[in-house]
Amino acid sequence: MPIRNMVLTGLFAALLAVGSQVSIPLGPVPHTLQVFFVMLAGVILGSRWAPASVAVWILLGCFGLPVFAQGKAGVAVLAGPTGGFLVGFMVCAYLVGLLTERTQLSVWRAAGAMLAGLVTAYALGLMGFMASFKYFLHKPMTWDKAISLAVLPFIPFDVIKSVMAAYIGVKVRRALLRAGYID
Repeated sequence: MPIRNMVLTGLFAALLAVGSQVSIPLGPVPHTLQVFFVMLAGVILGSRWAPASVAVWILLGCFGLPVFAQGKAGVAVLAGPTGGFLVGFMVCAYLVGLLTERTQLSVWRAAGAMLAGLVTAYALGLMGFMASFKYFLHKPMTWDKAISLAVLPFIPFDVIKSVMAAYIGVKVRRALLRAGYID
């Protein structure tokens, strides 16, 4: 594992930790910059290192560091309503990395890859949300209510964050490629 890959992986884990604390209270669930940094990691680090950076971030949170949204930490967060989204972020980072490294890099292609990743993160997050309510909280939750609580309020802002990450990510990735810092 080259040092530069470890440094970039650690950097994006740190960016995710900081982005998780940036909270915009729009409705009952605050919006954070997690999606932005997951997408950015995917396009810049690729399918191998982007999910590693998300995994490092998740492990730091599981070990008790308050790196999740609203300063939360611990393994219990994975079993909570947002746990599926954390796992979905790892898969999303992999998918975005895979789709952007296998094509001619452009903002539109990166944005398309990020939207595919976002759908994947939402799907896994929604399954985790439903499982949390059924098995851990022991409360009834319909699919309609789960979608209206855990997905619909986030779509407009997550699409905006994805497009911003596509634009910034393509520029940064091209610069890092030219400089020889990434493969």
